[in-house]
Amino acid sequence: MNKENILLMLWIIFGFVFVIAVESILYFIIHLLYFGFAELGISYNVMTYVFPIITLIFYSLTALFLLNRIKTKSITKTSGIYLTEFPKRLLIISALVVFILTPLTNKLSGMYAESASENTLLEMGEYLRFYGWFNLGFAISQTLVLIAMVGFSLIKLKELNKN
Repeated sequence: MNKENILLMLWIIFGFVFVIAVESILYFIIHLLYFGFAELGISYNVMTYVFPIITLIFYSLTALFLLNRIKTKSITKTSGIYLTEFPKRLLIISALVVFILTPLTNKLSGMYAESASENTLLEMGEYLRFYGWFNLGFAISQTLVLIAMVGFSLIKLKELNKN
């Protein structure tokens, strides 16, 4: 294997780890919002419809921020994937975020569910409906933002190929 192929593999791995790290951060933030809303006593019926919208907004804003950041950072003297410095430190930080934040979010979520179930008179059906929509919000947001980013990238590629 030559150097270019190894660099390409590292960039692909970096891409996966970076996306999962960003998603872990969003997952954590949205769960913190959920804990806050629940503690404020907001009805699960209201949160059922609010959280998919909040999730979509957070995913969309994050994608726009990252696309803008890529656009402003990519104006350098060198071009091409093989000519840029590989971000080893960012890869390590992203991997640490994934390995720490995702299990921490799940643990906090479980602990909150245990304490909340003792303190509330919530019907199981109401909570399950909310939980389904809460998770569906993540799936819909991920899918829509991915489709938008692929579409944006294909349009940009088409523009570059015309020039």
